[in-house]
Amino acid sequence: MKPLYILMLLGVYVSCNPAGEKPKNETPEANKTNSSSIINCYKYESASDTVVLKLIRVGASVTGTLVYKLKEKDKNMGTIQGYMKENILVADYTFMSEGTQSIRQVAFKSDGDSFTEGYGDIVDENEKFRFKNLDSLTFNTSVKLSGYPCE
Repeated sequence: MKPLYILMLLGVYVSCNPAGEKPKNETPEANKTNSSSIINCYKYESASDTVVLKLIRVGASVTGTLVYKLKEKDKNMGTIQGYMKENILVADYTFMSEGTQSIRQVAFKSDGDSFTEGYGDIVDENEKFRFKNLDSLTFNTSVKLSGYPCE
């Protein structure tokens, strides 16, 4: 299972940034984040914490990567797979932390060129942690992921 997970992460990275090259006809304006793009990147940074979200949108379907580097917590990184429900991204986050693979549901509220993570009561369904009620989530505005040009 571990080699498949690593291949998925590598595939997402390569598809988003083939050989680190930019297309020859790309202008600085073309690299800016906007809602019509298929690939968008978002980041929150403070003195001690970083959250990075890279999204690939095809219609209402969303895939991508998510990385948490939080003070005094283990770094975890993985893939997301989900959908947009109005202005809310709802996705399963499959990640590795301390050598163990886990799956938990995440939600981010879109506000123009930013995303804010949602929090709420969680239930364990067959070793997958899901929100008890998506309609009762709260969104913490102090951790706001802002759009930035994907690298």
